[in-house]
Amino acid sequence: MAMDKKKVGILAECVCDLPKSTLQSCGVDILYFLVETENGVFTDTDEITAENVISHMETGGTKTKSAPPPPDVYLKAFEKNLKRYDEVILVAISSRISHSCENAEKAVKLMGEEGKRVHIFDSEHLSTGLGFFVLRAAELANKGCTSYQILEELEAMKPQVSTSFLAKNADYLYRNGLVPAYVKKICSALSIHPVLAMKKGSLRLKTIILGNYDSSCKYYVRQELIGRKNIDKKCAFITHVGCSVKMLKSITAEVEKYCSFDELNITNASATISSNCGPGTFGVLFVRSN
Repeated sequence: MAMDKKKVGILAECVCDLPKSTLQSCGVDILYFLVETENGVFTDTDEITAENVISHMETGGTKTKSAPPPPDVYLKAFEKNLKRYDEVILVAISSRISHSCENAEKAVKLMGEEGKRVHIFDSEHLSTGLGFFVLRAAELANKGCTSYQILEELEAMKPQVSTSFLAKNADYLYRNGLVPAYVKKICSALSIHPVLAMKKGSLRLKTIILGNYDSSCKYYVRQELIGRKNIDKKCAFITHVGCSVKMLKSITAEVEKYCSFDELNITNASATISSNCGPGTFGVLFVRSN
């Protein structure tokens, strides 16, 4: 006798910056973005890593352009998962900074009636900010919740997730067209470190921090956490691009000064995320409680 299909399957994108082992343990399939350099187009994680991107750019490379999978890749993933599940939810990176949702929706249209069993959720976040939605969706799906219940809860989470990063400089942001040349020049001349945050689906300049980078890192952590009484202390992420062990120990100690999380996970940013912000970038990502 064939086993009954599970109700809802969850699909994630590698830009959620969660370890493969975590996604596998939750029963979540993953889609990989593409990163283009002068040397060709590579599949994020499998063929190119953040370390590869940094090495390429630091040794004279001028091009690192990222893109979501094309519609046909989403189509194959949807069809594969619909053999195992009644419905599928793709938990996607913000549509305002990627064509991920657009490509996924094109795939759904190609599926005809079967496409009604696929749901595209625009998280309005990225990196492990997106990761929080993936983990919650998987938790609810594994409890047997319906797609409607899962999507409703994910929608309510959007304003509660705090996704921000401190970049060492504006060089990579400029190279990828995220800031104009004059901003890069000012940041370099005055030792300004930009803090970027997701707001209503867009990545925006939240503030700037001046001076020594080590001191700026501590200041960023303090500003994100100090005095906040509405932080959900179950879990937080320190997600980084090529930070040293020493630097990560310092950041972790600073986080623990201001908030004692049950789980404080250190994760590496994907090649896609890293190509847009550069080495030394890190963020403290968490969820606000109701």
